[in-house]
Amino acid sequence: MNSKNRGACFILLAVTLMSTGGLLIKSIEASAISIAFARSLIAGCVFLPFIKWKKIKFSKNYIGLIISYTYLTISFVIATKLTTAANAIILQCTAPLWLYMAYLIGGKKKLVAREFIPRVTILAGIIIIFCDPLNASGNVAAIAGNLLALSAGIAYALEQYFMEKKYPMDDITIIGFINFIMAGVMLLFMHSQIAFSGIPAVNWLYLILLGVFQIGISYLFFLKGVRLVSAFEASILSLLEPILNPVFVFFFVGEVPSFYTMCGFAAILCGIILTLIPNKKAASATQLGENIEMKSERKNY
Repeated sequence: MNSKNRGACFILLAVTLMSTGGLLIKSIEASAISIAFARSLIAGCVFLPFIKWKKIKFSKNYIGLIISYTYLTISFVIATKLTTAANAIILQCTAPLWLYMAYLIGGKKKLVAREFIPRVTILAGIIIIFCDPLNASGNVAAIAGNLLALSAGIAYALEQYFMEKKYPMDDITIIGFINFIMAGVMLLFMHSQIAFSGIPAVNWLYLILLGVFQIGISYLFFLKGVRLVSAFEASILSLLEPILNPVFVFFFVGEVPSFYTMCGFAAILCGIILTLIPNKKAASATQLGENIEMKSERKNY
């Protein structure tokens, strides 16, 4: 097996593990805050052997990354508890729309049809999901979950923006340390909402699976994979996560997405794919440069 195929296998394995998030979160009989806290703490422990503590340096960009990642994680867990897994994951994936709008407003991008149309498709998908009669009937929990998932998409866009910045740390150190910070912040400010007493014994297994496999090991596999394939290929393979997530929940929990959710889901997914296709060559060139830079950096660690 050549390096490119190995990279694809690593990413597919990583994405499959990431896709178990919806299933595990819905299966745990604890508050969303408790789940987010445990997941981050356990994931941080997985990253612990790889964190280069002497390389950690705080900056405005890194603080922005910490805040966006923390909000993204917590809001996604809460949204998954309140609304369907399909809505929670696909609304989180609307990041390309918000990032594009920010660049457009900031004057960093011009209005080009081939970039604008995919974002309109994503927006149409969002509107379709929010037009679901389930929301119109006054289901407060579902509406709140959808709004939280949408805000998670904005946080995801911010996270992508800050991840593009230069840091004196490798990616594992960046994310691993953030998980510890997030767990600490939650313990400090949300300790009253963190409780595990009385939960079924099997839920502890689910929490461990969330932290170790759904976040920790999956991220290690993903980082190994993206060094071996182009950015375009990695992005396309990553689209399996929003597909597999609700599929796992459907088969193991029995949660069936509504017709509106499936239509909106399809529109958003198509829009995301369209955002990737025009930039294939540019993404490949960028990834090649990143690979060379990563190899150079790893020699210094």
